Amino acid sequence: MRSFRYISATGAHDMIYDYPAAPSDIGMGVYRTSFLEAIVPMLDPRLVHMEKRCISVSALSSGSHVIHFADGSTYEADLVIGADGIKSVIREFVTGRPTSLVYSNSIAYRSVVSPEALKGVKTDMMRPLCWIGKDKHIISFPVQANQKINLVLFSTNSTVPIGSIDVPIPWAMPTSQEELLHEFSGAAWGEDASLILKEMKNPSKWYLHFLHPPLSSYIRQRVVLVGDAAHAMLPHLGSGVGQGFEDVYALCSLLGDARARQCYLDDALRAYDSIRVVRANMVQKMSIVTGDIYERRGPTGGTNAQVREQLRDMYHPIWHHDLKGEVKRTVAHVYGARGVLESVDLCL
Repeated sequence: MRSFRYISATGAHDMIYDYPAAPSDIGMGVYRTSFLEAIVPMLDPRLVHMEKRCISVSALSSGSHVIHFADGSTYEADLVIGADGIKSVIREFVTGRPTSLVYSNSIAYRSVVSPEALKGVKTDMMRPLCWIGKDKHIISFPVQANQKINLVLFSTNSTVPIGSIDVPIPWAMPTSQEELLHEFSGAAWGEDASLILKEMKNPSKWYLHFLHPPLSSYIRQRVVLVGDAAHAMLPHLGSGVGQGFEDVYALCSLLGDARARQCYLDDALRAYDSIRVVRANMVQKMSIVTGDIYERRGPTGGTNAQVREQLRDMYHPIWHHDLKGEVKRTVAHVYGARGVLESVDLCL
């Protein structure tokens, strides 16, 4: 696994920290478009309905739920899994109220360039890099088998409280290189960082939002949230999608167990909630702190030495969490010996 190298965005781009990866740290970067193209042929077209937008969920006295779609159609289901992203509609059913997506005071400027465009850069661009500056930082890493370099430049207004600014939709849009250069004009970038800015010809601009405060539960009745619908977080640990995968692994393990039956749904969902809320909300909180560290606002200071100490072991609780063991114990608690269902068959 290629772990991140952290360098200063200013001056001579001094090395701050080269995050160590052990041989057992297995990771794989996947270009999202390629990933989706790979899994679409695996989906059963009889079970997938495109061009459907959920607008609400309602409960029936039977315990089932009805999903209402924008085209006027409805669907009744024994279980509703809300994987409808950061702007989730299903989340509002789970919480019973509108939930707050908060602007983080950070903007991300994104672009993809060829390695040839950065040939004047002396820093090794084939390594994932975090270029650390004051209230600004750059993330760069190769994609598409090193044929392209993904660039994300972050700029934060740290002078105002999070949540004090409302940003009108859309939150993502094309922007000009002139705006980008103006935004970073006072950052005193080093030579390589400045060359990166000059090669971002047609950037896009993203106002970064996240779910705040975090949810205390991801379930209500037989409706359950996964992914960004449950815990939309900032991108600074690169772990939001991973937490979504963990959600789905836990939920599928509980619902796919050979002993699972419809009458056990409530117990399975409560078990899911008991492990996923604590875990995913911890990662969400860590993502906020990590963004502060990358921009020299970390809790213990912003010098290179202080940043280095705050980066040390940062990924340990994410990479080395025993997810399989945790889920196995949870499934056993629900269905196995001494589990909540051992003494009586609730389906009788």
